[in-house]
Amino acid sequence: MTESDPRAVIQLTGRSAAGGFAVGPIVRLDADAGSDRVVGDAQAEKTALRGALDAASAALAGLIGRLDDEEAAAILEFQLALLEDEALTDPVFAAIAEGAAADWAWRVRLDDEIAGYRAAEDDYFRARAADLEDLKGRVIVALSGGGAAIDALPDGAIVVADDLPPSRFLEISWRQGHGIALSAGSPTAHVAILARGRGIPMVVGLGFVPAANGEIALLDAAAGTLTLAPDRATRARFDVRREAGAVAAARAGARVHEPAVTASGERVAVHINIGGPADLASLDSTMCDGIGLVRTEFLFDGRTADRLPGEDEQAEAYRKILAWAAGRPVTIRTVDAGGDKPVPGYTIEGELNPFLGLRGVRLSLTRPEIFRVQLRALLRAATAGPLQIMVPMVSVPREMTAVRSLLMEEAAALDAVGIARGAIGPGGVMLGMM
Repeated sequence: MTESDPRAVIQLTGRSAAGGFAVGPIVRLDADAGSDRVVGDAQAEKTALRGALDAASAALAGLIGRLDDEEAAAILEFQLALLEDEALTDPVFAAIAEGAAADWAWRVRLDDEIAGYRAAEDDYFRARAADLEDLKGRVIVALSGGGAAIDALPDGAIVVADDLPPSRFLEISWRQGHGIALSAGSPTAHVAILARGRGIPMVVGLGFVPAANGEIALLDAAAGTLTLAPDRATRARFDVRREAGAVAAARAGARVHEPAVTASGERVAVHINIGGPADLASLDSTMCDGIGLVRTEFLFDGRTADRLPGEDEQAEAYRKILAWAAGRPVTIRTVDAGGDKPVPGYTIEGELNPFLGLRGVRLSLTRPEIFRVQLRALLRAATAGPLQIMVPMVSVPREMTAVRSLLMEEAAALDAVGIARGAIGPGGVMLGMM
């Protein structure tokens, strides 16, 4: 817009991160630049930073606890793990000991890490910079004594920001019709994954957005554009594209049971991830080619060590999932207790680094009497279809060697008492890792 023509239409072009359309008022969520906090001596600054780190950790853990989304929780778990990483925080405390203010030292340390990620050649690693920006801002806000809660968005709101951290995205109650327009950002960032999962149109890389709160804008995330101060003709063209998009989506929905192929005719396998059998209640197995990941924590959630799921209970749950898949491959991950998923009496209480410490396969091998029950249940369930067992958090080859030995021992034990099990090998039970 110009002073001589304040109603001039402006169209900004970026990159689509999540398809769809939105029309409504701009809501700016520009980053908080910091605060005018009073700086104390070195000890006071160390205490302030430790308190801010603890507050940020508690806020993230609380947000994870409110989520009913394993993938979103995993994104925030990554941030929690970073907050526990002394390689990140020790240089900050060292700078404070030399006289730096806590917020300045934290900002400098995080900016250095962020610059490293942004300089990476791989787009995936560049996208992780947003997670560090999220951490930087969250701790700085905690140092300043908090931050204002995000109000509910009005209907059709288009959120405008430089970038949108995953935790801030998850704090917002998104509704159909909302949209996101980012000056920076990446289509491979965590927030883009979250937006796609919730059907929120999102465009990134728009550059500076010269619009104030409340201005009406048009977001065409299919074309990757944001239109400011639209006139009647522009709005009419937008409506035509939006209606065409709705028709295309309806047509795609009608073909959901057909095989997925590229424009050149290459077949693409489509697998779904689930957190338990309940996720399958409203789904038809013909919509996909299998299940890419079953998280078995649903069986252990809310349990204690003396009330863990038995072999029969687990086998029946796994069998239901394999039966639903109707011969399509299913990958079931062995329990990944630890981090934000503690099981009293099973996981370690008060562990210094619960997100990267004794969890996943390391915990399973430490408690083989519990792990063997799960392996037997999986082997028994595999009579219902091809099963791929995924072992989580593997770091060295000997861990997989130990798991394979336990699996073979339990297979032999089932054979010895005449209990049916799936065959181990191609077309039957396969063993893999993450």
